[in-house]
Amino acid sequence: MTIDLLPGHGVRLPAPLPELRFGLTEAAVRGLLAPHGELLPDGVQNTFVCGCRWALALQLPGVSVTLCADDHDRFRSVTVVRNPSDDRPACPVGYHGIDLLGWPAHELVEALRAQGLPVPDPTHSTLRYDSLYLYRRPAASAPSRSPRPSRSSRSSRPARKPRHEGPFTFDVVSHSAPAQDSEVAQHAEGAEGAEAAQ
Repeated sequence: MTIDLLPGHGVRLPAPLPELRFGLTEAAVRGLLAPHGELLPDGVQNTFVCGCRWALALQLPGVSVTLCADDHDRFRSVTVVRNPSDDRPACPVGYHGIDLLGWPAHELVEALRAQGLPVPDPTHSTLRYDSLYLYRRPAASAPSRSPRPSRSSRSSRPARKPRHEGPFTFDVVSHSAPAQDSEVAQHAEGAEGAEAAQ
């Protein structure tokens, strides 16, 4: 059971669930998922995602999947989030045959680079490459039981920032359709018009 992110095309859900291509309407996505209700016990739910015309959520073992639409009501992006409250082993999320959520970030970057992808190093627990965005959600912090140091003791110590991030794994991945040439042209024309107005 692997969720495969298909660069430039969409997502292939675990068999026998379907492949969903970027550009599908909400009705088409629902129609492709409808015959597989027994594999989706929570069903396909409407959800809210800021900036999306429609968004659908579904649960698979160990992960939550959100499908989002663009301004033209077409499927445009998929987000997969590890679900820590699900005791089942999480579905791997594959990209070029590599599980994006199952390995330490530095090993993941090395594996993607070995595939010939010019992936940058993660910064601040995030990684952006092309239409792929990975990040680690902040851990819930437990309330501190130790008293706060006095103001005088805090000011005498220099603040230190770690030089390197410690090892971590990503727990959220988002994959989007590439920008269409017409969208790029419209954005560029809009920017030129704004500059001309200034």
